Amino acid sequence: MPKYMSQFSYSEASVKGMVAKPQDRRAAAEKIFAAAGGTIECMYYCFGDYDGVVISDFPSDVAAASAILAVGSSGAFAKLKTTVLITMEDSVAAMEGAKNIADTYMAPGS
Repeated sequence: MPKYMSQFSYSEASVKGMVAKPQDRRAAAEKIFAAAGGTIECMYYCFGDYDGVVISDFPSDVAAASAILAVGSSGAFAKLKTTVLITMEDSVAAMEGAKNIADTYMAPGS
């Protein structure tokens, strides 16, 4: 199954709510991801540009987008960013494919 990394930042209202009533949000995330056919591999809170990160598996990009759009529509997040993750094996296959077709591209000004 394709793997995804979703980074998120909570809205001010969500942070205020979690400080007033501390809670583990993984169960809520697992429920909506499962509804779209996905699973969560791991979930972390973090410092920096985002409040947390989720690594997940979904059967398709459409399924992943469905879950992320549903979560985003809740208003609980200020920022959401999802990145498709590619295995090293698939990356090497992509490099081989690029090697085979690279000479067909003409750079600007060539």
